[in-house]
Amino acid sequence: MIPRQLEPEVMDSQAEAIDYNSMDHSEVNQMFAEDLLDLVNAFDATLHPGQISLLDLGTGTALIPMEVCQRNTDIRVIATDLANEMLKLAEVNLQQAGLEHLISLERADAKNLSYADQTFDGVISNSLIHHIPDPKIVFHEIIRVVKPDGFIFLRDLLRPDSQTELEHLVEFYSGQANSHQRQLFHDSLQAALTLNEVQEIMQDCDLPTNAVKISSDRHWTVSLILPDSF
Repeated sequence: MIPRQLEPEVMDSQAEAIDYNSMDHSEVNQMFAEDLLDLVNAFDATLHPGQISLLDLGTGTALIPMEVCQRNTDIRVIATDLANEMLKLAEVNLQQAGLEHLISLERADAKNLSYADQTFDGVISNSLIHHIPDPKIVFHEIIRVVKPDGFIFLRDLLRPDSQTELEHLVEFYSGQANSHQRQLFHDSLQAALTLNEVQEIMQDCDLPTNAVKISSDRHWTVSLILPDSF
């Protein structure tokens, strides 16, 4: 197993934001939205009519909440990021898509959220956790701000077993990208967690370890609805 090597927590240069926004995330984002909405439907079936409040941590340029709200207009999202440059591009994306009435943007630190306890029906994030030196802090914040019977849907990269596998994934999934985009993906894979590391965090947070699964050759996913008594 290759060691975890941290990358910068905040991608806040204009070049990084532009490169991130221009990468082709469409297939991954669509799959995230579809899998999330399966969980939302299960949550909605438990007698939660009306609008659903969602907190998106590490939204980047808001591409995922856009995918979600284009499919379900009963969802209201507060999309947060710590990077100002990402949020600037997110604002442009929302305006172009005409989704400002469903998605609001806020600058927030996922390690220290200003929201009150038990505020949101659900908390989501995509590819945030690998940026965090101590991800356990973010997990505890997520649990704090989600309602006792709310849901959590987190997806992130999975650290490969070997450098050879890492290089294969970079070539396979970003072979046509520019050199900076390829380096971003390489560094993100090396900063990612293993399945065992995520399970250890889940156990520390009193969450069921079977709620985290390997969901692709490069992703893990946490998907669960919390019990009323949590």
